[in-house]
Amino acid sequence: MSSPSSSGVLSTPLGTLKTLLRSFSDQLSNLTPNKTSISNPPNALALLHDSTSVLRAQGTKLSLLLLNKPFTPSAIASILASISAECLPGLMTVYEICSSDVYGNVTQNEVRNQLRDLVSAIRHLVDDMEGMAEFADTEGLKQFEESVGKREDVLQVTGQVWSVCDRMLATAKVGIVGVAMDKAKEWEALIKDAIDELEGWDPDADDDFDMDVDSEPEEGRSRQVISREAVNEQQKGIDGVQANDIKHPINGNDTELQNISQPPPTEHSQTTDIHGAKAKTLKFLKLIKMLYPALRKRRISTYPPFTRLDPTSSLHPWHQVKQFSDMLAFCEDFSTATDDLADVLYDRAPNLVQGKMELMTTMACRCVDGVKKGWNEEEDEFTEWSGKWIARVKEVGGGIPEEELKLFQEYQGLRIN
Repeated sequence: MSSPSSSGVLSTPLGTLKTLLRSFSDQLSNLTPNKTSISNPPNALALLHDSTSVLRAQGTKLSLLLLNKPFTPSAIASILASISAECLPGLMTVYEICSSDVYGNVTQNEVRNQLRDLVSAIRHLVDDMEGMAEFADTEGLKQFEESVGKREDVLQVTGQVWSVCDRMLATAKVGIVGVAMDKAKEWEALIKDAIDELEGWDPDADDDFDMDVDSEPEEGRSRQVISREAVNEQQKGIDGVQANDIKHPINGNDTELQNISQPPPTEHSQTTDIHGAKAKTLKFLKLIKMLYPALRKRRISTYPPFTRLDPTSSLHPWHQVKQFSDMLAFCEDFSTATDDLADVLYDRAPNLVQGKMELMTTMACRCVDGVKKGWNEEEDEFTEWSGKWIARVKEVGGGIPEEELKLFQEYQGLRIN
């Protein structure tokens, strides 16, 4: 049985940790964090790696102390104090210095989301530990130690902490380029899912199709969920266009690009037939999807890398970071706009298809125009290919005034000047 002061030993460090977690959670809820007041801030990815590594190690020690007998509050209190004094302050600093104008919007958002998940997991662990502390001065502690269910709860919560820590360590390792590559693959997979679903849709079928889709929980809709298999799967052929064909235009062979996007004589006419609208939409979305492998190969992978091992002096200039962020913002917006385009078909409103495609066409022009040249400001294979790609997209999709594009971007919460 524990000493009479056991619960008191745990109450103070648990209270301190809860207060810190509450403060951190409030900061993370602010979508526009304050500018850092730290002069010459360290490498945010290096600090993310170091703080997370210590936290994961402390979490491992903590889980062993919680699971094994005897229950030792003093040792647990020491670890809690270390988490409060070292790990969380370090991660709070990461959040402060990982600004979008230095690390880009995508990396900043990824770090923020991971920190939110971490805070949530630690709060659940603290809740469980408070329950354990209540047993510390009673015979109930023995019952707790012998309870298989409670031990499984501890394992589950600590497993969540480990999982988030592993994701954070991976982010620190791959750096800005690695995070962007992963996100681009996810957004491309969303468009692929939309194409696959649209190809399997029969406009002449009963409305039961729409009812079945709408009746599923949101996370069950194929156009909005990316499985690991879908993200990692090699691109399958679509109407005779294979994955390798998508890369050919980058290397100078634009035959497949011409084949997939050659419009019929009445391409610009207002589509009223649902079958014609479906065919036109599929042709257009396949064109949009072709942009992602090109960007990954010629613009994302060639972006000057920055990881936890690089000195802050090698960080990119602000204008280059903005170009990179804007390109990725459009890549994300394409996936959202793709769902909007598919929805008007599922709602049997083919008269709205042209307007949706014109919006995406203008987005495509803005996206490519911002990264037409390489990061060294020189023309390359992508420069020539993107000009041909844009020409095909305009032939199929048309275009809209810049003012309407800005309204769409504001609706999406973007600020691209």
